[in-house]
Amino acid sequence: MPGVLSHLTVAVVGFVVVWLLFNWKYGYGFVVGTLIPDSIKFGIPAVRLKTASFGEMMTDPFYGPLHVYTHSIWTWVVLCVFVVFVLFCLYKVKWVSWKNFRMWIFINVSFLVAIVIHLIMDYFIIEKSFWI
Repeated sequence: MPGVLSHLTVAVVGFVVVWLLFNWKYGYGFVVGTLIPDSIKFGIPAVRLKTASFGEMMTDPFYGPLHVYTHSIWTWVVLCVFVVFVLFCLYKVKWVSWKNFRMWIFINVSFLVAIVIHLIMDYFIIEKSFWI
């Protein structure tokens, strides 16, 4: 998997590209989508163990299951479908306008595309360190 700086670079470049092509809100969805899988996978063990050591985080019993779920595209697809379903229900009861519903759908798509890019990077790039 690529290191932190690789993911941050993709997040920033993706934000700028999506912002210039579409809207800055969709760019934020892209940034969150790029960073969320590793934030969950390493963040929960880091908080639990009160450490920033990657080696210790990876030995935590929570790391294994978190890695399995955050590294699966199906987890994120199910989450995005659930969000679309909730948004659709809110739209149908008229708590969300068509404009906001459409905006959140595009943010959701941007989020999912970023996660796919993140997982592709993890699959094809072998890290030389945790940072690069």
